[in-house]
Amino acid sequence: MRPAAGLHPGSDEGGRVALVIAAGELPPPALVRGVIEGTSTVVVADGGLHHAALLGLEPDLIVGDMDSVDADLLAEYSQAKVERHSEDKAQIDLELALAAARRSGARSARVLAAFGDRFDQSLAALLIAARLAGDPAAFPVALHGGNHSAYPVTPALPRSLHIPYGTVLSLLSLEGDAVVSVGGVRYALDHALLPFGTGLGVSNVATEDIVEVTCFEGSVALIVEHSETRD
Repeated sequence: MRPAAGLHPGSDEGGRVALVIAAGELPPPALVRGVIEGTSTVVVADGGLHHAALLGLEPDLIVGDMDSVDADLLAEYSQAKVERHSEDKAQIDLELALAAARRSGARSARVLAAFGDRFDQSLAALLIAARLAGDPAAFPVALHGGNHSAYPVTPALPRSLHIPYGTVLSLLSLEGDAVVSVGGVRYALDHALLPFGTGLGVSNVATEDIVEVTCFEGSVALIVEHSETRD
């Protein structure tokens, strides 16, 4: 099935939105539906093809070294374009998939199953998204995996998101000492210093329908902890 029309609730994205499917843990079903909604192209990163099959999504492009894809499953998607890379590549499959999504004309991307049981891969996903957000022509990437979502925020890329009341969220500086404002939360900040390498921004709580985060200096990660009972 193709993603439905319309914008993802809480999104501040504009233009074409790519759905990139990685090989981590899928979010709760209700969140999956929201992430898929409004996307215009489906790019699968290697083992993410198993998730695409489970969700009934037809990929436009499959990217990676194919070391995590069952050959029989890959054969079922013979109509999809495959961008195959060497196992000795310097980038992870998600990184290559995001680059391919950008080349396809997408203006932003949402990643399903971005986080899994490999901490190194999960951290790399966040840092790759942060790099893309900080490019001169910012490419917004929202990451969703398990009960977690993450959104890089830069001076050129503020975030305004619908987050359920009582949801725990955190802000962590990604480079140097960031300066941020945060509204719609229990502990609001106004042009506050968020030092690198501290827990100052951890465990805030959404108290309004919309949480707004603006970064004036540096860059930060907005990390949302979804309820485990969400369905």
